Amino acid sequence: MTSDASQSSSTSPSSSTSQSSAPEEAGTSAPESTYRYSRFYRISAFAQSGVAGLLAIMALWEVFSGSGLLNWLWAAGLLLLALQGGYESVRTLLSVFYLTGDRLRQERPFHADKDIPLGEVRRMFIGRRSVEICVSPGPEPDLEFVERWLEGGDELIGKLARRLPAGAEIECPSGEVASRLAGRT
Repeated sequence: MTSDASQSSSTSPSSSTSQSSAPEEAGTSAPESTYRYSRFYRISAFAQSGVAGLLAIMALWEVFSGSGLLNWLWAAGLLLLALQGGYESVRTLLSVFYLTGDRLRQERPFHADKDIPLGEVRRMFIGRRSVEICVSPGPEPDLEFVERWLEGGDELIGKLARRLPAGAEIECPSGEVASRLAGRT
């Protein structure tokens, strides 16, 4: 759990959320809650990166040991697949989400952070695996996370649903979160 001087932990050790101890001042957006992917998924991101490193060593061995072109191409192909998978895994599973009173911010390794003003959200889609938040009118989500893998993901969805503007559309085809969204104001 990451915290700075203005945050203090007020949850159980198994939870990854932290609550701000000071009230928000007008015009500021201090982090109210922090959400991360569970330890299992973060470890798997590091494991995939390790596999990519081993495959890089293997590809270099193939190049410098005088192996044939076919062996070298095979090793290079495996290396490219491992690097792509490791990159996507690290980018997703090591990201951290910060929820404030009016914003949701995602900090990701290797990419620019995403900052979504909750007052501008048009649509939130809650699927069986992931949650998509759309601010722009296009079909691509502006922010996406895998709720099932996120520590406190259910809590985050509930808080988001309560803070979205009245005109925002919330879709949940499975209906499994309907009870949590019923109290939305």
